[in-house]
Amino acid sequence: MTILIAGGSCSGKSTIARALAEAIRGATHIPLDQFFRRDDPNGPKIEVNGQLVFDCNHPETIDLVAALQMIENTPVPRIIDSHFGLFYSEFRELATLKVYVDCPDDIRAIRRMLRDSPSRGTPQEVADYYLACARPAYAKYIEPTRQFADMILDGTSSIQESVSKLLK
Repeated sequence: MTILIAGGSCSGKSTIARALAEAIRGATHIPLDQFFRRDDPNGPKIEVNGQLVFDCNHPETIDLVAALQMIENTPVPRIIDSHFGLFYSEFRELATLKVYVDCPDDIRAIRRMLRDSPSRGTPQEVADYYLACARPAYAKYIEPTRQFADMILDGTSSIQESVSKLLK
C-alpha cells in the first residue's frame, strides 16, 4: 500500500502523513521535501524583493529520479507527502490511494508565518516569499492536481479526524 498525500504548502499534508504513518504498523513516511534541489545551481529560482532565491514551489524543485528511486526501494506500507505529489504521473502511478488536502489560502499563509518566522526570515520576508512564490504556484501547479485525488481532506479539520477518514 502506498498512500500519496498532496496539497498546498502548510495545508497539513505532512502532519497528516506523519500521524498516519504512526497509526499504520510498519509504515514509512517519505516527505519529498528532502529531495528539493536546494544545492543544485540549476535548481529553480525566483526573484523576491530584488534577491534571487530558491523556488520551493516550482515542479522542478524536486529531484524526481532520486525521489522515485527511494520510494521504489522503500518497503510498503509507505506514506508519501509532497505539494507536488499529484503533479507527477510517476508518483500517481505508484499510489494505492491519492489524497489531496484542501486548505484556504489565508489559513495556509498564517501557518506558514508561524512555521517559518524567524527561522527562514522576518515575518515580512516570509510573507513576501509566500505572496511572490507559494500562493501563485499553488494556483498554477498544485490546486489543479486535486482532480487526480481519490479523496479530498479538509486541511482545517483535526489531524485525528483526517487520519480516521484515511484509515477507513
